Amino acid sequence: MNVTEMHIAVQQGVDKIHSLQADMLLSEEIDIELNKNMSRFINTKYGKNNIYQKGFEESQKRIDDLRTLVTEYEASVTFKEVLSEGQIWVDTFQLPFNYMYLVNQSSRVWIDGCKPITYELENPVDVAFFALNLNSFVCNNATGTSAAFIESITMTEDIDDGTSNVAPIWAPTISAVYPTDIEAIKQDIIDNPGDGFEIYWEQYSTLNYPGNFIVVVNTELYPWFNPDSSMGAQTQAVGEGAGDVSNVYSPALLMDNAYSEKRVPAAASSRIMSGNRFSQQDDIFTLLKDPFNTTKHTTPLTTIRGQAIDVYTSDIFIIDTVKITYIRRPNEISLSLGVDCELPDHAHQEIVSMAVSSILEEISDPRYKTAVGEVSRNE
Repeated sequence: MNVTEMHIAVQQGVDKIHSLQADMLLSEEIDIELNKNMSRFINTKYGKNNIYQKGFEESQKRIDDLRTLVTEYEASVTFKEVLSEGQIWVDTFQLPFNYMYLVNQSSRVWIDGCKPITYELENPVDVAFFALNLNSFVCNNATGTSAAFIESITMTEDIDDGTSNVAPIWAPTISAVYPTDIEAIKQDIIDNPGDGFEIYWEQYSTLNYPGNFIVVVNTELYPWFNPDSSMGAQTQAVGEGAGDVSNVYSPALLMDNAYSEKRVPAAASSRIMSGNRFSQQDDIFTLLKDPFNTTKHTTPLTTIRGQAIDVYTSDIFIIDTVKITYIRRPNEISLSLGVDCELPDHAHQEIVSMAVSSILEEISDPRYKTAVGEVSRNE
């Protein structure tokens, strides 16, 4: 089902003859119920809080329930601290912004045989960027009666003499309709940036801006984009008709990597992939002191805290990157933005049934128990 069909199914489930009770539901309220129950669906299918007491990948159905959300992500680590000089070092891997549940994890490891490996600290280059909300790409027409996706977007520097520098950020390369083709349009923006720009959706490195494009700017090409000044990027969105123009000011920002040091081998070394070994926080120091269970280059020990994984190493190896497979948080369902449910098709009816059950419970409808039975049958 697409988002429109899911909305209709919810309305029909609440009141199959579309009486006043169903008509009183706003589309925003149905969105909230669908998203709330989509999260419930994911939680129950990943864990064992379901009628079959089976968690993720414990049956073919559990695999299929969440397969569209299984995602791989690999990124560099940064040096955190030394726990014991000459014995244990800790590096940190930042989890992606849409992380929900960890499926597995591994590390790319630098080794020099079984000999101690020396390292140097290097600083990544600082990155100049600005965040541009998706809504900035939606342009009202001259009369303000309708909205359409813009045809182009530029970055502009105003100069005191009245002239300006203009840098094209993006122009469409596909024929698409907003909001029906929103995902295709977003991909076109990411794939076709102007010279001197890189465009990412919501996440770049350790940056996280939900609902925004992150536009990385080449300051050698555009030295006037200066995070140290008050001026940032004034972007102009141009629509299809005369007067369809939207100006947005986005402050120039800097991803300061001065404190993001990374350990790298001081001499030529070989690199291998090793499966990580997860430890609970209250066990990690006991394991590190145990010669049989301590961290090894073949099975590095890790712990999770907040939005990060800490990887523990000895003097024998250095962590280059961490790779995880995880269940990601899906995009929220939205009728107004044309965002469909990202879960597999077979899950849509179950989510609709859960949403109907939730609505009937909230309005104390006597059919609530019937709706609960429908959820169980769909499961």
